[in-house]
Amino acid sequence: MKRLQITALAVVGLLLLAPVGLVSGAAAPLAQEKTPSKQPAKGQKQEKRVRGAKDMADGQIKTVNCKGRSMDMTFDDSYEILRLHTNNYFKVSFSAINFTPSGTINPCKTTKGMYARVYYYHIKGHPKEGDLISVELRK
Repeated sequence: MKRLQITALAVVGLLLLAPVGLVSGAAAPLAQEKTPSKQPAKGQKQEKRVRGAKDMADGQIKTVNCKGRSMDMTFDDSYEILRLHTNNYFKVSFSAINFTPSGTINPCKTTKGMYARVYYYHIKGHPKEGDLISVELRK
């Protein structure tokens, strides 16, 4: 009796010769089960924020809203109102120019109404929004 040696090339050849319905019918359900859904679940944000160029603006902080470590700031630079955001305001550099603040600066409570120079990244597709980098408070 002769032994048959099956090589990878022989297996590929057999698969190529197999009826299309038999091979694709068996493999198709597996491929469909393993493919994750590309649709976001309800409540998830579908849009990803893409950073653009770095910019600077001088003006006044109109509103500051904090939730956990994230912070949303409305900033008026006399040309337009900017909506600035950070996911972690502990990573934003806060400094005071031309004055010494009394006590610790709490950006969520003490910066509203102050004049400042802000540095931020533009958000592509959203011309009046940005990711906050640093805030220089001024008097």
